[in-house]
Amino acid sequence: MRVFVLFILALALYLLANQTQVGWLYLMSNSLIGLLVVDYFYGRRLLKGVRFARSFQSPRSPSAKLDQARDPLLETVDFFEDDPIVVTLQAEQSGLRPAFLIAGQEKCPFAPPAEQNQSLFIPRLFRGRPVKVSYQTGCDRRGFYSFDALTLRSKGAFGLFRSRYTLTVPGELLIYPQFYPLKRLRLLEHRGFTDRQSLRVGQGSDIIGTREYRSGDSMRHIHWRSTARLGSLVVKELSDQDQLTLTVVLDLSVDGQVNEGKFSTFEIAVRLAATFGHYADHHNIPFRLVGHSPRWRPPATPLSWWGTLNYLAKVENDGVEPLHEVLHSLPRLPFVIILISRPNAAISQAVSRLQQHNMRILAIFITPDGHKPATLPSSGPTLTIHTVSPLTWSNLMEDL
Repeated sequence: MRVFVLFILALALYLLANQTQVGWLYLMSNSLIGLLVVDYFYGRRLLKGVRFARSFQSPRSPSAKLDQARDPLLETVDFFEDDPIVVTLQAEQSGLRPAFLIAGQEKCPFAPPAEQNQSLFIPRLFRGRPVKVSYQTGCDRRGFYSFDALTLRSKGAFGLFRSRYTLTVPGELLIYPQFYPLKRLRLLEHRGFTDRQSLRVGQGSDIIGTREYRSGDSMRHIHWRSTARLGSLVVKELSDQDQLTLTVVLDLSVDGQVNEGKFSTFEIAVRLAATFGHYADHHNIPFRLVGHSPRWRPPATPLSWWGTLNYLAKVENDGVEPLHEVLHSLPRLPFVIILISRPNAAISQAVSRLQQHNMRILAIFITPDGHKPATLPSSGPTLTIHTVSPLTWSNLMEDL
């Protein structure tokens, strides 16, 4: 609209100057036409020289408060659900011409829904003078996130002609699930489990290492791949099944949850699993996850705290095998925690059968309202049952 008005004004001044032969009217008319021409050609392809880099910081870290003291691109911070986060975009002009009046709209995928659309504005951007723009939001939900392309708009040097450019700004973020720093788990401490070693050699089914062949070793335990590589017999070292491991069973079936989003029962199961993984790591207890999913099947070996977090940050319930069938195939274990995100009678019956294997079981039923489900497993001396809701799950941790 302004371009049109200026053009009509320049044309009117020219016609008036042509009639009156007044020199300053010619000068005004030519100046307006020159302004339009310069702004049009100056703004063409101007934004193609703009480059952005994205970084993430915690507002609690000192580097977030010292803008120029440290390069934020070198910062490495772990983020969990509900953590505050500062997203910084650093803009640079690689072209010779300065860019003016740059506006952009970014969609932050991990922010709460009301805060996902973030606007940015840079008044001027010169070559060799990077400009940083930041916004603060929160990590709404666990997961692996990548950003869509960033769309930039500019009105040129004088705000007359608009240009538009879309560019990809690299930036990926893994948000870990929230967990409760559980200090005690009385079901284990009562039996003195925490004093045992982390891994022992025995006659179990899990491979924990390899060694050279010794007289008397079973030929069934030979590790043929290592034997072929080394040219001498190598056998597998197997775990002791009587040794304590903290095993958590997740329902990874596609129907294994109630409600959707951050406060679904499956998301609460993931946070509980992270809580028990944190406890196991701090007490030197091997930690394992069990669940059946074609894409997210947990590793068969014990997980480190880092491995637990990375798995739980990405896992989704897309499996087809229901939880009660997973429980039927569960081997004998000294202690197992079953996280039931969609209770039903078949699961309760499967939990009851596990008691026949002399297994210590902690069954946590997750319901939308925290009420006990209609059918519960038959009680026994080795079975402990708790019921939680998405809003009260952390309260249970104080009672364990």
